[in-house]
Amino acid sequence: MGSSGSSKAEESLAMPEGDKRPLRLQRRILLAFFGGVFVPMGFDPWGLIFLMPVGFLFLAMATDGLNWKQALLVGWAFGLGIEGASFPWLAQTVNTYVGIYVLGEPHSWKSWIAGIGVFMLWWPLSSLGWALCSLLLSMAPCSSGSRQRIWKCFGIMIFVALYEQYWPRIFPWSIGSSLATSEPSVGWMLLRQWGAEGVSLLIAASGFMAAHTILWVLSGWSEGRKIQTSSRLLLLVPALLLAFLPYFSLSSVSVESSAATKTRVFSVVQPAFRLEDRHGQNYLTQWQKLRELVQVASTDLGPDGLVILPEGILPGSHSQDSLRAWATDWLKVPLLTGMSYEVPESGRYANAVALLTPGIETRPRRSLTVRVGLKKDLVPFGERIPLEGWLKSMGIPLPIPTFVAGTEPVIFPLGGDSMPQTLGVSICYEGILESTASGLIDGGSQIHVNVTEDLWYGDYIEPNQHLQLQRSRSIESGLPLVRCTNAGYSVIFDPQMMDAPTLESTRRWFPETGWSPWSRYDGKGEVRLTETIGQQGILQARLGDGGELLQGPLLKIPLGGAPLLTLIWVIQAWIQRKKP
Repeated sequence: MGSSGSSKAEESLAMPEGDKRPLRLQRRILLAFFGGVFVPMGFDPWGLIFLMPVGFLFLAMATDGLNWKQALLVGWAFGLGIEGASFPWLAQTVNTYVGIYVLGEPHSWKSWIAGIGVFMLWWPLSSLGWALCSLLLSMAPCSSGSRQRIWKCFGIMIFVALYEQYWPRIFPWSIGSSLATSEPSVGWMLLRQWGAEGVSLLIAASGFMAAHTILWVLSGWSEGRKIQTSSRLLLLVPALLLAFLPYFSLSSVSVESSAATKTRVFSVVQPAFRLEDRHGQNYLTQWQKLRELVQVASTDLGPDGLVILPEGILPGSHSQDSLRAWATDWLKVPLLTGMSYEVPESGRYANAVALLTPGIETRPRRSLTVRVGLKKDLVPFGERIPLEGWLKSMGIPLPIPTFVAGTEPVIFPLGGDSMPQTLGVSICYEGILESTASGLIDGGSQIHVNVTEDLWYGDYIEPNQHLQLQRSRSIESGLPLVRCTNAGYSVIFDPQMMDAPTLESTRRWFPETGWSPWSRYDGKGEVRLTETIGQQGILQARLGDGGELLQGPLLKIPLGGAPLLTLIWVIQAWIQRKKP
């Protein structure tokens, strides 16, 4: 079911004949594969955002005029390009997990075989989502000329929305998050208006629109039809705009300091403990190191300040009583820390955060208030097993212990007479989910704190991607982001740069140099502790209330909209097929 009114240039690509057909199908597969590779190249650490519309341009060219079987194959090749370039760190993750928890030999050849094996199994299966998208595109209504192209553009928007919202993925991410640059750009404005998912649709549609005119333009220009060709060039404008919007920086715009007279100091601690040491048996050494770092981070914190430790950093598993036993005698400032929490009366554990707030010193012991929040969205195959109940009913043993999930977003009130605030907390990949940002906003959060651990994933692709995805949610929601990692990228990110900046000033501490002087915020959006992974240090920041947060995104994809449109799409294809 393809176009019946394509130009000769398009027909030569879409309708191969004779003995050349297998070769041309091979070219299509190769074109789709490279198109898929171009999409993740728009993300950090590469940041080649201009390649993303080109990737969808290649997909449009490769799928034009195919039957459903060919469309499946070509779409699968596109998926292999995306997934293969985005998630090779999955092998490193499994290697680390198996090496530490199963074999007791980190980075051994056996754990590497397990990691590579899991990636090679997961890679082709996860790519099938794009095969489904391509199959549905082949059902586009048969129309002539430009109407066929409009249907294809509309179709790719439906199916990208369907894929991003519903296709099961271990580490979900939206294509539109690529516009979340570390420094303010015009792309930020698009994210605030449309959200990451909405921008994904614009990128995909712009690539398809460009594909449906580029062959005609090239052939027309070479044949001297310049006047007719010039009007077609307008169809390339959306792709060009989206490709280069993030390169128009707004960091040179004058930024006024926060109007707030009151600030709260946040101390983000990056311990940089090796995973092998964190999960070993030498608990007392880890306790002592953490205590020393918290005491350094408490310097000049003020009465309302907060020290933050990363995900799961406390050795062992804990209850509220064990936390009090650890911190009551020495903790003098509020502390937010990640840990493994023993859920009462369940015999199971949760990935959790605890807010420890010391009270006024009393006799014979100082009081300590402990609030605990559980991670709500658990990582598939890392913290939970999909279809767990069904597997247990079949007598199939689970390969990992599953965690207890929370039922509500984690929201803590921060006391203080000078500046009461509401703190929203996410753990690890919760911070990249649209539902997390929405839940924190609905709960009245004014600051979003994310605690995470990126050592599982290596030190190249995933830490950069993870931060960029969280940054995109901060931009679209308007919530300032305070991100604390054990050994990744610990940052303070202010999405309110163009409105009323929340971030006022920052300073850093490293074991070799001590504290740096306070420096004023320069409007660059993001302040990192360090550009390298694995360095111990502390990032301290003064954040004001920032005035009234301008929350977003303003335009969102309606829940259930993509499946409904897909159903209509399939019904029309079935009706059209039944016509004589």
